[in-house]
This record gives sequence, structure tokens and C-alpha cells, in this order.
Amino acid sequence: MSAENTDTGPDSLEISSGKIMQNNYRQDMPPWGSGAAWDAANRSLDSLIQRNRMALDPVVILAQKVQARMVSIFSLLDDLCQVTCPWCPDPCCLAARVWIDFKDLLFLHLAGHPVPPEQLLSDFKESCRYWSPRGCTLPRVSRPWVCTWHLCPTQKVILRRKAPSVQEKLRHAVQGITAGRKAMEAEFIRIVS
Repeated sequence: MSAENTDTGPDSLEISSGKIMQNNYRQDMPPWGSGAAWDAANRSLDSLIQRNRMALDPVVILAQKVQARMVSIFSLLDDLCQVTCPWCPDPCCLAARVWIDFKDLLFLHLAGHPVPPEQLLSDFKESCRYWSPRGCTLPRVSRPWVCTWHLCPTQKVILRRKAPSVQEKLRHAVQGITAGRKAMEAEFIRIVS
């Protein structure tokens, strides 16, 4: 994603609403990888939300529903991570090409969660800047959705050993969260366009 400088001041890099809402998964660089582009994307999104605050109430409700579903599976996911990640010889976070996408960013803004100070990667040659030997330094709710739902092969084996009701709860929640995020994005775009 490229930012468009509107020359409204030295620090006022702005991104058009059309560019901020694009999700291009086949690209050479993560969207908003530079600090300036990240800041501009967040300012632009915040501005769109503020200008349309009253009309966005249904979208905020969608974000709250997504959050409730996410929170419902956090303990299971934390348990899976606790028994696998600290001993993993090849952590997913070091090799993954993931970033905070538009739906992630929109969710964070609408649900009132802190936005990470920078995009996960500034280019695909790096590892996630929020990885540490003790795990992700971001609160689970502030991580990209892909980082939440992704299970490594070891975690999948452990999950298959759990009761079918636990597996079904996770599957149902992931489907609901994915659908809710899609609806949140679509309704937001419809309202602000």
C-alpha cells in the first residue's frame, strides 16, 4: 500500500479511504510497513470513524460481538500455546509473513483496543517485531486474527485429544469470528463510502 502525501503539513501523511480499506494479500511488502504509513493509516481510519460515528453504531456492535467470541476461546488457545510454544524449535512467529490487515485494524479501532505502535513487519525479510522467546508481546486481542486462529501441527494433535465439545466450540467460534469480521468490514465500507 502506498501512502499519498497531501502536502497539508510536514507530518500529515494521509491515506485515501479507498487505499486504507484494501486487503491485498499478494504483495511484496506488508501494508503500512513504514512508521509514517502506519501512523497515516491509523489517523485516516480514526478520522473516518469520527466523521461517521453515529452511523457506525451497528458496526461497533459487530466489533463487540467479534470480541466476545474471541474472548470465549482465549483460554483454550493460551493453554495450547503454553504447552507447545516455549519448547518449539521453530516458532511460527519467526517465519510467518503476517501483518495487521484492514479488518484487524478496524476491529482494534472500533472495539477501543490499543493499536500496536508499529505494523508487525516493515518488510518480509524480517520476523515479527512483537515476538519474544516468551511468546508474543501483544495482548491476544490486539494480535492479527490469523495469529489467533492459527494452530501448529503439534497444537492440532493436542486439540484432537480434547473432548469433541471443545473442538466444536473452537470450530464454531472461529467460523463466527471470521464471518463477523467480514460483516464488520463490509458494513463499515458501505457506511463510509
